[in-house]
Amino acid sequence: MGKARSRWEQLNLIRREKFNLILPKVMRENKIDMWIHVMKEGNPDALELDLGGNHGYFIFTDRGNDRIERAVLEGYEDTLQRIGVYDIFGREKELKEFVTMRDPKRIAINISDWIAIADGLSHSNYLKLVEALGEKYKQRVISAEQLITDFRTQRVISEIILYGQLGEKTRQILEIALSNKVITPGRTTLEDVGWWMEDQLLKSGMSSTFGFSTPSIIYSEKAQRDKYNSEKYIIQRGDLISYDFGIQHLNFGTDMKRVAYVVQKGESSIPSEIQFGWDRALKAREVIRANIKLGKTAGKTLEIIGKALDDAGFEYIHLSTDPMISGLPSVEADVNPEYPGKTGVSIDCHCVGNTGNSEVASGPSIAGFRLDRTHLIIKPNHIFAFEFIAVTPIEKWGGKKIRFNIEDDAIVTENGVEWLYPPNERILLIY
Repeated sequence: MGKARSRWEQLNLIRREKFNLILPKVMRENKIDMWIHVMKEGNPDALELDLGGNHGYFIFTDRGNDRIERAVLEGYEDTLQRIGVYDIFGREKELKEFVTMRDPKRIAINISDWIAIADGLSHSNYLKLVEALGEKYKQRVISAEQLITDFRTQRVISEIILYGQLGEKTRQILEIALSNKVITPGRTTLEDVGWWMEDQLLKSGMSSTFGFSTPSIIYSEKAQRDKYNSEKYIIQRGDLISYDFGIQHLNFGTDMKRVAYVVQKGESSIPSEIQFGWDRALKAREVIRANIKLGKTAGKTLEIIGKALDDAGFEYIHLSTDPMISGLPSVEADVNPEYPGKTGVSIDCHCVGNTGNSEVASGPSIAGFRLDRTHLIIKPNHIFAFEFIAVTPIEKWGGKKIRFNIEDDAIVTENGVEWLYPPNERILLIY
């Protein structure tokens, strides 16, 4: 079977399973009788791949049966019939009669001042929609933001399998990128590594979640920050490297990091002070992992994790602003006298899945600065980026700190947090 057909069939399987198993549940949980999702060709919508089209009125009606009725008015019928998940096709002029016959009490539409994926309806198309519905049904219109969030984040097995495969593909490419197959100390620049990654994605017919990206230097014995912040920086022996990367494929995006150390001449392993900081970070990860459970909100979960970290001998650092904007925890700052020698840990376990970009993904986010997601409850099969920063003072360095930002994609089940592929357990070595 060709790759194109295989990918098409994978997406169709996921659509069928989501429509059959997830949609009835989330519409009833949110007390939605009808969901109208409007798309206009030329104005890309976040749910194009979820619903299988890019134009028309996609209408889902709960008529009291196990199966939600699915209709598309003014869509591209030939394409949508091939997908095989829709029951009714019609024209835009039939919209008012269609809605009136079903007489929904609550109509969810794609407008939101909260989350991007539920805000694809343009102002002009909104006016057009409510005019067609008439005053009676206009008064019954609400945002579909919570419905769409639940529809996206409550996963079916076919999604989980595909996402795990994509995570493993990301891991393999990322770990090769931070190896001697790609990096020659004293010759290879950070930019060189970024372009090598782009070439691998091009060969695979995939793309980067974040666009063009390069590794970053965490620590260097040979250079100052103003030098190694440049993409043109040549990787040196003694450098500690981190790479944040993700792959976008079909309707999914990954987000993970890997760390590598460039071995100096005469060394056979990672310096003990760096290894100590890494070991502390992994211990913190187990504390965080043990305290993420189903049924609690993201905000409550963050409170529990913070206390558990403090109780386990770490210093929990509550982030109130995005570290990508306000800056990462300082590695130059003096040791906190209240927590002498303790590893400081900050949390950003953000939603991920259909995109690796947490700002447009839907779902609970266990992070102090993502306040619009803290009220969401962690539900079964919630896929998220297990991300945190651990900053450890190093006695040999006079209190200067080593910082590790660790991230892998994971899923929350009845068993707790489970890995979708082998997570980051070690610092990679470049010789």
